[in-house]
Amino acid sequence: MAEWLWHRADKLNDVLEQVGEPCWSGYAATMFAERLQTVSTGCRETSKRFNEARDASNAWCSVIWAHQGVADAALREAEVALEDIATAEATISSLTVEQAALHAALSLLERTYKQYATTAPPAGTRVPTGSELAAARRQADDANIELSSAQRLLEDAQDRLAHAKRKAATAAEHYYNEEGVFRNALEATLHGAMPTIAPTQLTDFVTTVTSFAKIDAPAMTGSALANMLTTLTPGELALLLARDPALVQKFWDNPPPGEKTAAWWKKLSPELREQWCKAAPEIIGNLPGLDADTRIHANANQLQRDLNDPTISPDSVKGKTLADILAALGIERIPGGTPDDYEALAKKQKPARGLLSYNLRHTPPLAAVAIGDTRAEASGKVTWMVPGMDSGLGEPGRLQGWTGAALDVYNDQSKNVEPGVAHMVVAWIGYDPPGWDTVGQGDRARAGAARLSRELDGQWAADTILCGNPRPFTAVMGHSYGTTVIGNAVSNLAHNVQSVVLLASAGVEQDLHNVQSLHVDGGGQHVYTSQSSLDQWADRGRAMSGRLDPRDQAFGARGFSSEGDPAHQLHPVDGHDVIGSGSDTGNPFNPLDDHATKGHGYLDKKTEALRNAAAAAVGLDDKINGGASKPGEAKK
Repeated sequence: MAEWLWHRADKLNDVLEQVGEPCWSGYAATMFAERLQTVSTGCRETSKRFNEARDASNAWCSVIWAHQGVADAALREAEVALEDIATAEATISSLTVEQAALHAALSLLERTYKQYATTAPPAGTRVPTGSELAAARRQADDANIELSSAQRLLEDAQDRLAHAKRKAATAAEHYYNEEGVFRNALEATLHGAMPTIAPTQLTDFVTTVTSFAKIDAPAMTGSALANMLTTLTPGELALLLARDPALVQKFWDNPPPGEKTAAWWKKLSPELREQWCKAAPEIIGNLPGLDADTRIHANANQLQRDLNDPTISPDSVKGKTLADILAALGIERIPGGTPDDYEALAKKQKPARGLLSYNLRHTPPLAAVAIGDTRAEASGKVTWMVPGMDSGLGEPGRLQGWTGAALDVYNDQSKNVEPGVAHMVVAWIGYDPPGWDTVGQGDRARAGAARLSRELDGQWAADTILCGNPRPFTAVMGHSYGTTVIGNAVSNLAHNVQSVVLLASAGVEQDLHNVQSLHVDGGGQHVYTSQSSLDQWADRGRAMSGRLDPRDQAFGARGFSSEGDPAHQLHPVDGHDVIGSGSDTGNPFNPLDDHATKGHGYLDKKTEALRNAAAAAVGLDDKINGGASKPGEAKK
């Protein structure tokens, strides 16, 4: 068996040389080759064990042979001893009778001889002579000697029998001891050497390889990833993710088209959808084209797993992000909490919240919190909010702070949206924002825009295909560098958004000459922009980068005021911040230190900027304080 297994391993290695590149590549080839290598390695390891079992068996055979020889010799000795005992016992029995008769005759002769030694015997009485008496005595003595000799022979035979028994017992004891050694040797070498593989496991393997073989080898493009979703089962994709964790980021960077994703999801049963959410939450929770409830549910699964991951230190970037996410959702860690517990607790907040996107593996982590009524996708209005520089996750309070700003927008919209119209605001930090030293560059804006455009087109697909909304309403609002991201994203959409709001813009790229470059229903009529006269940082940001000011007449956007309106108890914005803090407006000698005071940031409660931005986002021009300028006449 050892030789046969080693030969099988050689044959498997021959096959391995034929199934790799360039003959066969991709996930199926890798999985098949790994399985083949595992079997080959298992054959060699098992062969070694069988060789050890062979050696143990040979040793056991030698032991058996030796002890069996001792036992056979003991048996032969016992048989001879038993025969000698039988002979001796028969002789003793015969001699004992003969001895008794001779001793009886001798006693009678001796009495008669003594009685008539001095007196005449009666007539007819024969008295033995001295020689006759001596002869009788010699016969008796001879009988005694023969009997003693026979007894000695019996004792010797009995000793030999006892010795043979001891030899047999010793051989038996050694046999059983060596038998234990042999049994332990087999247990050590053969136990688990060739585990039985259930037929279902083999069937699953063949099915999985067959499914993997249908996947494009690179699996990088959106269409290839879409094919992966429609080809694999939830369990197969989970297996693939375990083998290739980087695949999660590929889905983030190049997600399938939102319409394909929505159409695929629409065909699935509720039971199968739940399987997907549990098997691949990192993918399902971040798929543009899926409805908010699905994504929130899937991300709750992943959030719970990460919260229970012992390898994530609270002081690490991931650990800080997890704490930030919980704070943004308005909840705390739940000892022993299930995904449903976290999801339900966040939904109970006023207004409801949910983790709409979540990528803890990215550097830095990425996430978005949905605020409000998810039914807005079916018959309401959805506003996406994009932050500017120094808002990347990994530092305490980043997501919580941006979610707080989004809450201000949501609450202000709630005062003005039409009765019965659901609305939802998304606090999105789905890109790596720059610091002040790189804000003049456009690389991060372009990278963020690539993801944001997919999210916005995915929102259209979720609304129309999954939620049956014939007239979806999606707005996108950004601050500072976030407006640069928005400009790039909205210029590259398959489906128009309905409103764009640009606050304190760090500028839009030069190739976006005017609002006609943006995919917005109504063009400049629904592109809004505003900047406080006390915000110098936005001006310097555009100057450093050379990007366009969306307030320029040539760009064609509409403007609204952020200067405040005491008559309507609306505060002015006095710096560049989204949310103002303290009383420090910054250092006038340092253009990079331009702060807004407490209550005077762009999205602080009761500011004119918040009132107007919130109204503009949901298309309520009549609620914009002071109104909005005509396209091309944006207010400075």
